[in-house]
Amino acid sequence: SLRFYRWTPEGAPCAVTFGFSQAYACAEAAVRARLGGVTVPLVRRATGGGVVFHGTDVTFSLVFPWPTLSDPGLVYKDVHLAVHLGFKAGGVATGLWSPSRAPGLRPDCFAGPEPKDLVSPEGSKALGGALRRRRGRGLYQGSLRPDVLGVTPAAARQAVTEGLSVGWKALFERREPAPRAAARAAELRTHRYSSDRWNRRR
Repeated sequence: SLRFYRWTPEGAPCAVTFGFSQAYACAEAAVRARLGGVTVPLVRRATGGGVVFHGTDVTFSLVFPWPTLSDPGLVYKDVHLAVHLGFKAGGVATGLWSPSRAPGLRPDCFAGPEPKDLVSPEGSKALGGALRRRRGRGLYQGSLRPDVLGVTPAAARQAVTEGLSVGWKALFERREPAPRAAARAAELRTHRYSSDRWNRRR
């Protein structure tokens, strides 16, 4: 399942997510340092990673079979390589970041690229993601910056969809969530992801 998210209003950062294991105070400090006194929703993700500022990015998730525990780096490589191929088909140059030494986790996810992130030809980070594996399934959550590659959000979504279709040999059909799934999502939004118990648990 491939899902794209919309942010309202689009434009300047209007929401912030941060990794499951990150301390709330650390995420809050990163937001203060960048946005000053501007107040935006601050939500803990189910996946790992650092702070991500949303609003101008193309945010998407991918749920896929992950029956046997394997190196997460291989999953990142497979996802980002597929998106790379999607952009390549549209004539947009990208690459996978492969430094000689990994810089380690930064509080701000887009402060710089991590190994296997998608980057522009100049080395600027364009796509980063985070993973979680549970009950034989994987969840990838990604944030793609169209402005870094000089493309529109629509072109970025198309590159993601077409790249994953080819790279993962999957045919994606546009579909609305089933009523039961939509109701469960609304329940989780209200009782988990909007709650201090979830967001301030660390």
